Amino acid sequence: MKNVYFYVDDSGVLHRNARNEYFIYAGYCFLGKDHRDEAHRKYRTLSDNIKRGLKFHDEAKACRLKPKQKNKLYKIMHGYDSFSVAVKISDLRSYVLDDKNSIHRYKDYVLKRIIKEEVKKLLSLGKINNQEEVHIHIFVDEQNTASNGIYGLGDSVREELSKGISNFNYGVFYCPILYGKLFVDVNYCDSSKDYLIQSCDILANRIWTSYYLKNSKLRTLDNHTSLTLP
Repeated sequence: MKNVYFYVDDSGVLHRNARNEYFIYAGYCFLGKDHRDEAHRKYRTLSDNIKRGLKFHDEAKACRLKPKQKNKLYKIMHGYDSFSVAVKISDLRSYVLDDKNSIHRYKDYVLKRIIKEEVKKLLSLGKINNQEEVHIHIFVDEQNTASNGIYGLGDSVREELSKGISNFNYGVFYCPILYGKLFVDVNYCDSSKDYLIQSCDILANRIWTSYYLKNSKLRTLDNHTSLTLP
């Protein structure tokens, strides 16, 4: 069985009156527990050193750090597969932003889309095989509550990847991309206790800043999968 770990956090606000034009999800993908644990050790060591220097007693969030410190934390994750999706809020249909439930459902859709793109990349690189058993673990900051739609995020990801999905509005069927047994679990984490969620906060902030400053160089990243929606 192949274990694939997704860690993700957001930046910006998905709201009609948001100050910035974009809402961002960003994170890292790890193939196997050893790969994930190696990244965790590296990030934890550097983050703890920075916190001691600043006399922080809680997490080193992007909003509390100077650019030089954020850049160090970003660079320590260089080489690991990363991903991001930018939602241009002004292009969304109005009903998406009508209420909290609609927003949560759309956020789940956005996460599903970027997870699918990252899995497609792993398949194209031969890192996983579409016939083998795969277990996808998704870790999200607990502030990002689960969907109140018909399905939760885990069920929605599993259905799209292993069964395919129809778009009835356009009469299109999107074929499955995984044919072996697929397990998907979603874990909501306390970011103050999870260093890899904290690393996603730094990455998401970098992507958000790139749009805010209109500096595309900040999101020209190695080993990176990106989407712009809707």
